Amino acid sequence: MSTARRTDLTGYCMVEATTVRKQRQTGSAAARTLEVMRAVTHAGLPLALPEISDLVGLPKPTVHRIVSLLEEEGYLVKDETGRRFVPGPQLRDLSYRVFQCEALRGPRHLILQQLAQRVGEACNIVLLDGDRITYLDRVDSAWPLRLRFEVGSHVPLHCTATGKLLLAMQPKRVRDRLVSSLTLEAKTPHTITGLEAFQQELARIRREEVGIDNEEFIEGMACIAVPIHPPKGPPIVAVSIHASIPRRSLDDLRALLPDLREAARALAPVMYS
Repeated sequence: MSTARRTDLTGYCMVEATTVRKQRQTGSAAARTLEVMRAVTHAGLPLALPEISDLVGLPKPTVHRIVSLLEEEGYLVKDETGRRFVPGPQLRDLSYRVFQCEALRGPRHLILQQLAQRVGEACNIVLLDGDRITYLDRVDSAWPLRLRFEVGSHVPLHCTATGKLLLAMQPKRVRDRLVSSLTLEAKTPHTITGLEAFQQELARIRREEVGIDNEEFIEGMACIAVPIHPPKGPPIVAVSIHASIPRRSLDDLRALLPDLREAARALAPVMYS
């Protein structure tokens, strides 16, 4: 493992692997499989088999068997190098369905409704889903001119407030991998299509922890978003407000940031419990 990768994984290794090593060596096959899935998901970057073995404290042959099974079932997939593993479509679908669990939806939807009532605009909760954003929950506005997206809808990363926000806040290796896979397609005349300008926008977002869409996805619509922080690791969920430009400018939406951040703090224990 390179020095850079060791640095990236040190925190996880020290906190997680040393406390579970003996348990995982003697635990059930199901427990070992779940620990491998957890390690790959929490690491925040692609992992090679020896790295997974180090993290979970299991012999390499055991990890190889588990990873092969998870890859066969679609829970893990190889990255572009063909040597490291990342969460696969089945694991991403599982995470989406967990967030959609009815027991979680009630408290989450109530907080979103309260936010929408305070600000008078459409509010959304979204999930980072591979190289796109998926809508988890939504409360629409009563205004006649509005953007309609159903729960489960997908939108791009590069031209949406939530997409740019969650992309910007991932670890550098994950962020670089995702950016390299994007096509910075112009959805409107305002879409950022130059790589240097896009990287500058991501840097600004990392400083401010605020994502904006200034008519970049749909002309006449603006959006602002903040992350919903988990107890540890990068955020994968965000909450946003969007409105039509004739009714509210981007500066008007920025004035709603205190309400948006308050909702994000209230949502954190609901989303990540």
